[in-house]
Amino acid sequence: MTAVDRKVRLSPAAPKRPVSAEGVEHARKERVLEKAGAGAAEMEPINCPCCKQPVAAPTLEIVVDRYDVTPLQARILGAVWRGKGMPVQTERIFDAMYVDDPDGGPSPTRMYAAFKVALCHLRTRLDGSGIGIENVGYRQGYRLVMAGEITPARRA
Repeated sequence: MTAVDRKVRLSPAAPKRPVSAEGVEHARKERVLEKAGAGAAEMEPINCPCCKQPVAAPTLEIVVDRYDVTPLQARILGAVWRGKGMPVQTERIFDAMYVDDPDGGPSPTRMYAAFKVALCHLRTRLDGSGIGIENVGYRQGYRLVMAGEITPARRA
C-alpha cells in the first residue's frame, strides 16, 4: 500500500447531509444571482436602431436588431413574443420556425432538436438583457418573461 492509498483510506469522509428541495432551489437561485450581477432585475438600456434614442419598452424588431439574433432565433422569439407572457405551445413555435418550408419542416424529432439548439443559443444571446424565454411546464410550452421575471427552476 502506498502513502497516497493510506492517506485516502485514513482520511475521514465528509458527513453527508440530506438536501431538501428548498435547499437545492436556494442554491440554484444564488448561482443565478451571482452570474447575473447586481443589476439583473433591470433591463439593459436599448436604443432604437433608427434614431438612437433609448426606448422604455422595446419592440421585437429592436430586440432582434440589438442582440444580433439569427432569422431562426427571431422566428422562435417572435412566436413567443406574440404570446405576451402567456404559454405558447411548442407546435405553434414549430409552425413559426418552418413557415416558409413548403413541406412543413423536417420530422418532429429533428424539428424538436433544432428548436432546442436554437433556443439555447437565443437564451445565450439574450442573457443579461432582461428578456428571456421560460419553459412553462411539461407539454405546456414556453412563455416570454421580461425584466427579472425569470425563475431559475423553470428556465430549462
